[in-house]
Amino acid sequence: MRLLALLVLTVSGLSAQAVRPFKWSGSINVPDPVAVTVDETGAVYATSTTRRKVADLDIREHPQWIAADQALTSPIEKEAFYKRVMAPGVLRGPQGSLKDHNRDGSVDWRDLTVHQERIYKLVDTDGDDVADKLTVFAEGFNPVGGGIAAGILYHDGWVYVTVQPDLWRLKDTDGDGVADLKELVCTGFGAHIAYAGHDMHGLRLGPDGRIYWTIGDKGANVTSKEGRRFYFPHTGSVLRCEPDGTGFEVFASGLRNVQEIAFDDLGNIIGIDNDADQPKERERLVYVVEGSDSGWRCHSQFMKLNSRWMRENIWQPAGAPDQPLCFTPPIANYSDGPAGFLHEPGHALDGTLRGHFILDQFPNGKMDAFTLEPTADGFRMTGLRTINSGIMGIGMSWAPDGRAYFADWIGGYALDGKGAVWRMDVATQTDPVSKEILSLPLSFAVPKDRLLALLAHRDQRVRVNATLRLDRLGAWSELLALARDPKQPSLARIHAVWGWGMGLRHGKLADLHGVAELLTDDSDELRVQLLKVLAEGKMPPGNRLTKEGEIDDD
Repeated sequence: MRLLALLVLTVSGLSAQAVRPFKWSGSINVPDPVAVTVDETGAVYATSTTRRKVADLDIREHPQWIAADQALTSPIEKEAFYKRVMAPGVLRGPQGSLKDHNRDGSVDWRDLTVHQERIYKLVDTDGDDVADKLTVFAEGFNPVGGGIAAGILYHDGWVYVTVQPDLWRLKDTDGDGVADLKELVCTGFGAHIAYAGHDMHGLRLGPDGRIYWTIGDKGANVTSKEGRRFYFPHTGSVLRCEPDGTGFEVFASGLRNVQEIAFDDLGNIIGIDNDADQPKERERLVYVVEGSDSGWRCHSQFMKLNSRWMRENIWQPAGAPDQPLCFTPPIANYSDGPAGFLHEPGHALDGTLRGHFILDQFPNGKMDAFTLEPTADGFRMTGLRTINSGIMGIGMSWAPDGRAYFADWIGGYALDGKGAVWRMDVATQTDPVSKEILSLPLSFAVPKDRLLALLAHRDQRVRVNATLRLDRLGAWSELLALARDPKQPSLARIHAVWGWGMGLRHGKLADLHGVAELLTDDSDELRVQLLKVLAEGKMPPGNRLTKEGEIDDD
């Protein structure tokens, strides 16, 4: 089957391109997939939508609701709105994609609960590099006003799924390929109807051990497990929390619809945001800084050229006329329909793709690669080129063996029940240590000394994995000692700071002995990372920060 797939690629003209994807799902149809993730065994989980526009409505098909929709501030208000304007007998008939889906003779809010989202699990059971088994791992996710299953992440035995208004995590505890444990991580996302596709997505594991994801400009109105309220109902955001849902935060806001994010080697978050379809406006390559506001508000969509977004050139890179300084400008105007997004971790793809960012663009079917070079206060895009074309790729994910997998929507925007999962086979000279470590569950014991050595591994994923394991071992003193050693590689010291910071953030450190020395280290980057973890940490009893370069631990 693999030979046939490669022959098809050659005939279609893809052989001359830098990447030759292989249709890993083979003859299996994966209906309307949106995002993918891969576990330690190589099994692929794919989200599949049936709700796009038919249950997760698009305001463009219901313009009479625009003003009322813009006044909504929470998913609870949106549900109440639907039940009022779509009460039985109110609507005279179908509107756009909204129809009598339950065939009860009435087009009403109950029709919004008919279509369900699914999570599929694909497995290669015979080891021939082609999936041969498809099971429904989970299904449902169909409340009134709910969105589509647009984001997915496997981490530590759990499958995290974003479906507005909720972030869920699922687990198969008996090994039958079906989730039997379902936990709500956090809720409160999707205040507006807005545009279809402006969903909650982009799940990623951060190098600090937290779960990160994105929400489009349908907004968020969240009360955390600790009782803190985060009121961002009119804008898109990057979000994060601990794996169990504690410590929820809005990391950055003012975005329109960043589909997926990627972390560079220093933990900087990069994304590509969709444009508002205005004359001359373009999508934006964005550096997502903690606490930043990129300037977009949902109502800007309907004000068109009269919005601040257009009049004050907020969509343009820094230096545009009339641009307010209170918003963070993009790195560059770039892309056409950005979707799946990855950062090559330094040891997954060979040759000229090492260290590149890789973007799927939908619906033009192009896959681009580029690098970023640091500037005074941001980045500059370099080396942009198209490495593949012809596949309607969406969500992307790395596998333990260094291969990248991505969902194929097949066709245009409309639901058609078709889809596939492709794999990029470029990694031919990778270190077997990467696959060895990344194929082990986090519960598997690895010697502490080996984990400390792996903090210097050239694969970012291995460094993060080792950091998480060391935190679980409570090896914070060893991590701090490595961070303080100037003979250690720079990235190893930075990951050690992040690992030590996990212990500090969780309130597990007894003291701060040795930290003051790091605040005067010669490495600017190390000092920056240390200040970040100190700022969000829980100070041990009897310890306090006094002034720069000094920690009082009496």
